[in-house]
Amino acid sequence: MAGFAGCSDGSGGGDSGSSSGDGSSESSNSGSSYPSGDLKYIVPFAEGGGTDTYARQVIPEMADDLGVNIAIENVPGAASLRGTGEMYHAEPNGQMFGGFNPPSTPISAMVNPPGFDLRDLVGVGTYARTPFVIVSNPKHEINGMNDLISRYQNGELSTFAGKERGGVDNVTALLLKNKSGYDLSWEKYVGYQGSGPAVQATISGEVPACISTDTAAEAAVSDGRVDAVTCLSSTGTNVFPDLQSTTDAGYPNIDFIGQLQRGMYLPPETPDNIVQSLTGALKTALQTDHVQQWSENTGNVIEYGKPSAAEKAVQRAFEEIPNNVDIEQVRKNA
Repeated sequence: MAGFAGCSDGSGGGDSGSSSGDGSSESSNSGSSYPSGDLKYIVPFAEGGGTDTYARQVIPEMADDLGVNIAIENVPGAASLRGTGEMYHAEPNGQMFGGFNPPSTPISAMVNPPGFDLRDLVGVGTYARTPFVIVSNPKHEINGMNDLISRYQNGELSTFAGKERGGVDNVTALLLKNKSGYDLSWEKYVGYQGSGPAVQATISGEVPACISTDTAAEAAVSDGRVDAVTCLSSTGTNVFPDLQSTTDAGYPNIDFIGQLQRGMYLPPETPDNIVQSLTGALKTALQTDHVQQWSENTGNVIEYGKPSAAEKAVQRAFEEIPNNVDIEQVRKNA
Protein backbone atom coordinates (compact mmCIF):
# COMPACT_ATOMS: atom_id res chain seq x y z
CA MET A 1 0.00 0.00 0.00
CA ALA A 2 1.44 3.32 -1.07
CA GLY A 3 1.28 6.17 1.38
CA PHE A 4 2.01 6.82 5.02
CA ALA A 5 2.10 3.53 6.88
CA GLY A 6 2.12 4.64 10.48
CA CYS A 7 4.84 4.62 13.09
CA SER A 8 6.37 1.20 12.77
CA ASP A 9 9.94 1.09 14.02
CA GLY A 10 10.72 -1.59 11.46
CA SER A 11 12.25 -3.83 14.09
CA GLY A 12 9.67 -4.82 16.65
CA GLY A 13 11.87 -3.40 19.41
CA GLY A 14 11.97 -0.29 21.55
CA ASP A 15 14.16 2.72 21.36
CA SER A 16 17.79 2.73 22.37
CA GLY A 17 20.74 5.04 22.91
CA SER A 18 20.64 8.77 22.45
CA SER A 19 17.83 8.53 19.91
CA SER A 20 15.23 7.12 22.26
CA GLY A 21 12.38 9.35 21.11
CA ASP A 22 9.35 8.27 19.15
CA GLY A 23 8.84 11.51 17.27
CA SER A 24 6.21 12.84 19.67
CA SER A 25 8.03 16.18 19.81
CA GLU A 26 6.87 17.17 16.36
CA SER A 27 9.41 19.90 15.59
CA SER A 28 11.56 22.72 16.90
CA ASN A 29 8.38 24.73 17.34
CA SER A 30 7.91 23.01 20.71
CA GLY A 31 10.30 25.49 22.32
CA SER A 32 13.77 24.12 21.65
CA SER A 33 16.37 26.60 20.35
CA TYR A 34 17.28 24.13 17.60
CA PRO A 35 17.56 24.78 14.74
CA SER A 36 18.95 28.28 14.81
CA GLY A 37 20.21 28.40 11.22
CA ASP A 38 20.19 26.69 7.86
CA LEU A 39 20.99 22.96 7.67
CA LYS A 40 22.66 20.67 5.15
CA TYR A 41 21.44 17.21 4.10
CA ILE A 42 23.98 14.86 2.53
CA VAL A 43 22.95 12.43 -0.22
CA PRO A 44 25.98 10.15 -0.71
CA PHE A 45 24.96 9.27 -4.28
CA ALA A 46 24.73 11.12 -7.58
CA GLU A 47 21.61 13.02 -8.60
CA GLY A 48 18.73 11.06 -10.07
CA GLY A 49 18.95 7.96 -7.89
CA GLY A 50 16.38 6.76 -5.40
CA THR A 51 17.97 8.43 -2.35
CA ASP A 52 18.18 11.72 -4.22
CA THR A 53 14.60 11.43 -5.48
CA TYR A 54 13.19 10.81 -2.00
CA ALA A 55 15.27 13.64 -0.54
CA ARG A 56 13.91 16.16 -3.01
CA GLN A 57 10.36 15.25 -2.01
CA VAL A 58 10.79 14.94 1.77
CA ILE A 59 13.55 17.38 2.79
CA PRO A 60 11.76 20.58 1.64
CA GLU A 61 8.76 19.56 3.75
CA MET A 62 11.03 19.01 6.77
CA ALA A 63 12.53 22.43 6.16
CA ASP A 64 9.08 24.03 6.15
CA ASP A 65 8.19 22.34 9.43
CA LEU A 66 11.44 23.44 11.07
CA GLY A 67 11.26 26.96 9.67
CA VAL A 68 14.73 26.87 8.09
CA ASN A 69 16.38 26.15 4.75
CA ILE A 70 17.89 22.69 4.26
CA ALA A 71 20.36 22.45 1.39
CA ILE A 72 20.58 19.05 -0.31
CA GLU A 73 24.15 18.22 -1.30
CA ASN A 74 25.08 15.20 -3.44
CA VAL A 75 28.45 13.80 -2.35
CA PRO A 76 28.96 10.56 -4.31
CA GLY A 77 32.07 8.41 -4.24
CA ALA A 78 33.62 5.39 -2.54
CA ALA A 79 30.35 3.45 -2.87
CA SER A 80 28.53 6.07 -0.73
CA LEU A 81 31.22 6.19 1.99
CA ARG A 82 32.60 9.58 0.92
CA GLY A 83 29.39 11.48 1.64
CA THR A 84 28.53 9.36 4.66
CA GLY A 85 32.00 10.02 6.06
CA GLU A 86 31.56 13.77 5.62
CA MET A 87 28.35 13.57 7.64
CA TYR A 88 29.87 11.21 10.23
CA HIS A 89 32.78 13.60 10.97
CA ALA A 90 30.63 16.75 11.15
CA GLU A 91 30.11 18.53 14.44
CA PRO A 92 27.25 16.89 16.39
CA ASN A 93 25.28 20.13 16.46
CA GLY A 94 22.54 19.13 14.03
CA GLN A 95 23.70 21.43 11.25
CA MET A 96 24.45 18.46 8.99
CA PHE A 97 22.63 15.17 8.64
CA GLY A 98 22.29 12.69 5.83
CA GLY A 99 20.61 9.64 4.42
CA PHE A 100 21.68 6.18 3.35
CA ASN A 101 19.99 2.85 3.00
CA PRO A 102 21.03 -0.31 4.84
CA PRO A 103 22.25 -2.77 3.81
CA SER A 104 23.77 -0.63 1.03
CA THR A 105 26.27 1.62 2.81
CA PRO A 106 27.06 -0.96 5.54
CA ILE A 107 28.09 -3.39 2.78
CA SER A 108 30.42 -0.74 1.35
CA ALA A 109 31.93 -0.32 4.82
CA MET A 110 32.41 -4.08 5.23
CA VAL A 111 34.12 -4.41 1.85
CA ASN A 112 36.31 -1.31 2.22
CA PRO A 113 36.50 -0.37 5.94
CA PRO A 114 36.48 3.44 6.08
CA GLY A 115 38.11 4.04 9.46
CA PHE A 116 34.85 4.91 11.19
CA ASP A 117 31.99 2.74 12.43
CA LEU A 118 28.56 3.35 10.93
CA ARG A 119 27.05 1.79 14.05
CA ASP A 120 28.09 4.90 15.98
CA LEU A 121 25.74 7.10 13.97
CA VAL A 122 22.61 8.47 15.63
CA GLY A 123 19.35 7.66 13.88
CA VAL A 124 16.82 10.32 12.89
CA GLY A 125 14.31 7.82 11.55
CA THR A 126 13.38 5.68 8.58
CA TYR A 127 11.03 6.79 5.84
CA ALA A 128 10.67 3.99 3.27
CA ARG A 129 11.55 0.51 2.18
CA THR A 130 12.69 0.14 -1.42
CA PRO A 131 13.23 -3.02 -3.49
CA PHE A 132 15.87 -3.47 -6.15
CA VAL A 133 14.91 -4.28 -9.72
CA ILE A 134 16.81 -5.23 -12.85
CA VAL A 135 16.15 -3.17 -15.97
CA SER A 136 17.39 -3.67 -19.53
CA ASN A 137 17.72 -1.77 -22.78
CA PRO A 138 14.55 -2.35 -24.85
CA LYS A 139 16.48 -3.35 -27.96
CA HIS A 140 17.28 -6.68 -26.29
CA GLU A 141 13.57 -7.47 -25.67
CA ILE A 142 14.38 -9.37 -22.46
CA ASN A 143 11.33 -11.03 -20.94
CA GLY A 144 11.84 -11.91 -17.28
CA MET A 145 14.65 -13.40 -15.21
CA ASN A 146 14.77 -16.73 -17.04
CA ASP A 147 15.35 -14.94 -20.33
CA LEU A 148 17.95 -12.61 -18.83
CA ILE A 149 19.95 -15.51 -17.40
CA SER A 150 19.72 -17.37 -20.71
CA ARG A 151 21.08 -14.37 -22.65
CA TYR A 152 24.15 -14.19 -20.40
CA GLN A 153 24.70 -17.94 -20.40
CA ASN A 154 24.62 -18.22 -24.20
CA GLY A 155 27.07 -15.33 -24.56
CA GLU A 156 24.67 -12.87 -26.19
CA LEU A 157 25.24 -10.50 -23.26
CA SER A 158 28.41 -10.16 -21.20
CA THR A 159 28.34 -6.80 -19.35
CA PHE A 160 26.18 -6.10 -16.29
CA ALA A 161 25.96 -2.88 -14.26
CA GLY A 162 24.86 -1.13 -11.08
CA LYS A 163 26.35 1.19 -8.48
CA GLU A 164 30.06 1.32 -7.71
CA ARG A 165 32.29 -1.74 -7.33
CA GLY A 166 32.39 -2.93 -3.73
CA GLY A 167 28.91 -1.56 -3.06
CA VAL A 168 25.56 -3.28 -2.61
CA ASP A 169 24.77 -3.62 -6.34
CA ASN A 170 28.18 -5.13 -7.05
CA VAL A 171 27.74 -7.57 -4.15
CA THR A 172 24.26 -8.45 -5.42
CA ALA A 173 25.58 -8.97 -8.94
CA LEU A 174 28.28 -11.32 -7.62
CA LEU A 175 25.65 -13.16 -5.59
CA LEU A 176 23.45 -13.57 -8.68
CA LYS A 177 26.47 -14.83 -10.63
CA ASN A 178 27.69 -17.35 -8.07
CA LYS A 179 24.63 -18.39 -6.08
CA SER A 180 23.23 -21.80 -6.94
CA GLY A 181 19.86 -21.41 -8.62
CA TYR A 182 20.73 -18.11 -10.32
CA ASP A 183 24.00 -18.44 -12.31
CA LEU A 184 23.71 -15.04 -14.00
CA SER A 185 27.03 -15.47 -15.78
CA TRP A 186 28.06 -11.91 -16.66
CA GLU A 187 31.73 -11.39 -17.51
CA LYS A 188 32.25 -7.68 -16.78
CA TYR A 189 30.66 -5.51 -14.10
CA VAL A 190 30.49 -1.72 -14.64
CA GLY A 191 29.89 0.48 -11.58
CA TYR A 192 28.31 3.95 -11.54
CA GLN A 193 27.90 6.60 -8.83
CA GLY A 194 24.25 5.86 -8.17
CA SER A 195 21.24 4.10 -9.67
CA GLY A 196 20.41 7.16 -11.76
CA PRO A 197 23.66 7.06 -13.79
CA ALA A 198 23.41 3.25 -14.08
CA VAL A 199 19.91 3.54 -15.57
CA GLN A 200 21.13 6.27 -17.95
CA ALA A 201 23.95 3.98 -19.10
CA THR A 202 21.36 1.28 -19.80
CA ILE A 203 19.20 3.74 -21.74
CA SER A 204 22.17 4.77 -23.91
CA GLY A 205 23.17 1.17 -24.62
CA GLU A 206 26.49 1.53 -22.84
CA VAL A 207 25.42 -1.53 -20.83
CA PRO A 208 22.58 -3.95 -21.65
CA ALA A 209 21.15 -4.28 -18.14
CA CYS A 210 21.63 -3.01 -14.61
CA ILE A 211 20.46 -3.24 -11.03
CA SER A 212 18.52 -0.18 -9.85
CA THR A 213 16.15 0.86 -7.12
CA ASP A 214 12.58 0.88 -8.38
CA THR A 215 12.39 4.61 -7.59
CA ALA A 216 15.34 5.48 -9.82
CA ALA A 217 14.04 3.35 -12.70
CA GLU A 218 10.43 4.54 -12.55
CA ALA A 219 10.55 7.38 -15.07
CA ALA A 220 12.65 5.46 -17.60
CA VAL A 221 10.37 2.42 -17.45
CA SER A 222 7.19 4.49 -17.69
CA ASP A 223 8.27 6.17 -20.92
CA GLY A 224 9.76 3.02 -22.45
CA ARG A 225 13.43 3.95 -22.35
CA VAL A 226 14.19 0.76 -20.37
CA ASP A 227 12.30 -2.46 -19.68
CA ALA A 228 11.71 -3.72 -16.15
CA VAL A 229 12.94 -7.34 -16.05
CA THR A 230 12.43 -8.54 -12.47
CA CYS A 231 12.20 -7.48 -8.83
CA LEU A 232 14.85 -8.84 -6.46
CA SER A 233 12.62 -8.63 -3.37
CA SER A 234 10.04 -11.32 -2.61
CA THR A 235 7.59 -8.60 -1.51
CA GLY A 236 7.53 -7.12 -5.01
CA THR A 237 7.41 -3.44 -5.88
CA ASN A 238 4.53 -0.97 -5.65
CA VAL A 239 6.19 1.12 -8.35
CA PHE A 240 5.83 -1.77 -10.80
CA PRO A 241 3.03 -3.85 -9.25
CA ASP A 242 2.84 -6.31 -12.16
CA LEU A 243 6.57 -7.05 -12.22
CA GLN A 244 7.39 -10.62 -11.23
CA SER A 245 9.86 -11.13 -8.38
CA THR A 246 12.72 -13.58 -8.68
CA THR A 247 11.23 -15.53 -5.78
CA ASP A 248 7.88 -15.90 -7.56
CA ALA A 249 9.80 -17.08 -10.63
CA GLY A 250 11.22 -19.92 -8.53
CA TYR A 251 14.63 -18.50 -7.63
CA PRO A 252 16.10 -18.49 -4.08
CA ASN A 253 15.01 -15.72 -1.70
CA ILE A 254 17.62 -12.95 -1.36
CA ASP A 255 15.60 -10.40 0.62
CA PHE A 256 18.55 -9.76 2.94
CA ILE A 257 20.10 -7.83 0.05
CA GLY A 258 17.20 -7.39 -2.38
CA GLN A 259 15.62 -4.38 -0.67
CA LEU A 260 16.69 -1.26 1.20
CA GLN A 261 15.58 0.33 4.47
CA ARG A 262 15.89 4.06 3.84
CA GLY A 263 17.08 6.02 6.86
CA MET A 264 18.36 9.40 8.02
CA TYR A 265 21.32 9.79 10.36
CA LEU A 266 23.29 12.30 12.44
CA PRO A 267 26.92 12.34 13.60
CA PRO A 268 27.81 10.33 16.72
CA GLU A 269 26.97 11.93 20.09
CA THR A 270 24.34 14.26 18.66
CA PRO A 271 22.15 15.46 21.58
CA ASP A 272 18.66 14.03 21.94
CA ASN A 273 16.85 17.38 21.62
CA ILE A 274 18.23 17.64 18.07
CA VAL A 275 17.17 14.07 17.30
CA GLN A 276 13.67 14.84 18.58
CA SER A 277 13.35 17.98 16.44
CA LEU A 278 14.48 16.24 13.26
CA THR A 279 12.50 13.03 13.74
CA GLY A 280 9.40 15.10 14.50
CA ALA A 281 9.94 17.09 11.31
CA LEU A 282 10.45 13.86 9.35
CA LYS A 283 7.23 12.38 10.70
CA THR A 284 5.32 15.56 9.87
CA ALA A 285 6.85 15.78 6.38
CA LEU A 286 5.76 12.27 5.49
CA GLN A 287 2.16 13.14 6.31
CA THR A 288 2.00 16.30 4.17
CA ASP A 289 -0.32 16.39 1.19
CA HIS A 290 2.64 16.90 -1.15
CA VAL A 291 4.52 13.78 -0.05
CA GLN A 292 1.36 11.69 0.22
CA GLN A 293 0.29 12.67 -3.30
CA TRP A 294 3.74 11.91 -4.68
CA SER A 295 3.66 8.51 -3.00
CA GLU A 296 0.21 7.76 -4.40
CA ASN A 297 1.15 8.88 -7.92
CA THR A 298 4.42 6.98 -8.11
CA GLY A 299 3.92 3.92 -5.90
CA ASN A 300 6.95 4.85 -3.79
CA VAL A 301 6.00 3.73 -0.30
CA ILE A 302 6.28 6.18 2.57
CA GLU A 303 6.64 4.66 6.04
CA TYR A 304 7.86 6.45 9.16
CA GLY A 305 10.10 4.57 11.59
CA LYS A 306 11.54 5.84 14.87
CA PRO A 307 15.22 6.77 15.37
CA SER A 308 15.86 3.32 16.80
CA ALA A 309 14.62 1.74 13.56
CA ALA A 310 17.33 3.55 11.59
CA GLU A 311 20.03 2.45 14.02
CA LYS A 312 18.80 -1.15 14.10
CA ALA A 313 18.77 -1.34 10.30
CA VAL A 314 22.51 -0.64 10.31
CA GLN A 315 23.12 -3.17 13.07
CA ARG A 316 21.13 -5.87 11.25
CA ALA A 317 23.16 -5.36 8.09
CA PHE A 318 26.43 -5.92 9.95
CA GLU A 319 24.96 -9.08 11.47
CA GLU A 320 23.19 -10.60 8.45
CA ILE A 321 25.36 -9.80 5.42
CA PRO A 322 28.51 -11.66 6.58
CA ASN A 323 26.34 -14.74 7.18
CA ASN A 324 25.21 -14.72 3.54
CA VAL A 325 28.05 -13.12 1.58
CA ASP A 326 31.77 -13.90 1.40
CA ILE A 327 32.98 -10.37 2.15
CA GLU A 328 36.64 -11.27 1.66
CA GLN A 329 35.92 -12.61 -1.83
CA VAL A 330 33.94 -9.50 -2.67
CA ARG A 331 36.85 -7.38 -1.45
CA LYS A 332 39.23 -9.22 -3.78
CA ASN A 333 36.89 -8.83 -6.74
CA ALA A 334 36.36 -5.14 -6.03
